Amino acid sequence: MSSILKYLIHELRLFFIAIWFLSRLPIPKWVGFQEEWLETSIKYSPFVGIVLGSIGFVAFFIFQIFFGSLVAFILSTGLLVILTGCFHEDGFSDFCDGIGGGWKREDILRIMKDSRVGSFGAAGLSLLLLLKVAAGYKSLEILDGIFHFQILFTSLETAKSLFSEEWIFILQTWLFFITAHSFSRFVSLSFFLTHDYAKDEGYAKPMAKSMTLGQFSFSAIAGLGPLLALSYFSPLFLLIFIPCFLVRMYFSTLMRKWIDGFTGDCLGAVQQGMETLVWIWGAFLWISI
Repeated sequence: MSSILKYLIHELRLFFIAIWFLSRLPIPKWVGFQEEWLETSIKYSPFVGIVLGSIGFVAFFIFQIFFGSLVAFILSTGLLVILTGCFHEDGFSDFCDGIGGGWKREDILRIMKDSRVGSFGAAGLSLLLLLKVAAGYKSLEILDGIFHFQILFTSLETAKSLFSEEWIFILQTWLFFITAHSFSRFVSLSFFLTHDYAKDEGYAKPMAKSMTLGQFSFSAIAGLGPLLALSYFSPLFLLIFIPCFLVRMYFSTLMRKWIDGFTGDCLGAVQQGMETLVWIWGAFLWISI
């Protein structure tokens, strides 16, 4: 077996390890597991976002035919919550509990580690999900009536029909879904390079030590690619970097002030915050502008 093929197989193994770690999706048995693989697989987090975003899009596409955009988006969001095991949502909840309920670094870290959900966590997560659903629906309600049975059963007689208005809408919607999930995970990875890990131990600490600029640059393929493709259809979408910078700065300020670093829960909070920001930005662009 050539060295190139071995390298490609190993990278494919890391991708599957990332899927296993970040979701409940099944992976092939031949993949196996070694702890050091987990540490380096985190660079594939945005790629996993593309997979999850695509699943969410397919679910939305099917449900929208029967129920309309609002119910379809709620169901697709619920499906992804199940498929990820509330992995990032749990981090957001713990982050809210820790920052909201603690006054000292040690207290905040202890509260974040507690598996129980407090008042701040319950309120924060509830508001987050409501905001995500509301923004997602307002972004996608323009598609009501676009997805219907005629599209599913229309034969593509010419190449021109492939690029009809309906199919452009479908492509944009898919890019929107995967951008929300890949870009948010890419932004959360950036904290590995700019912040120290706040605890003496934790599942994210080995990843924090192993993350390199090269790995982060590799993750940008999936982290920024869908966003740039979506911006081809909606150039103003690139302006999302402005609110993204402000939201990231806000999270960064909280982390540095209260715990002098980040934890896995902080990364989950950032991912959820950035994902929701993408939906809000879509609603702002396609409704207000």
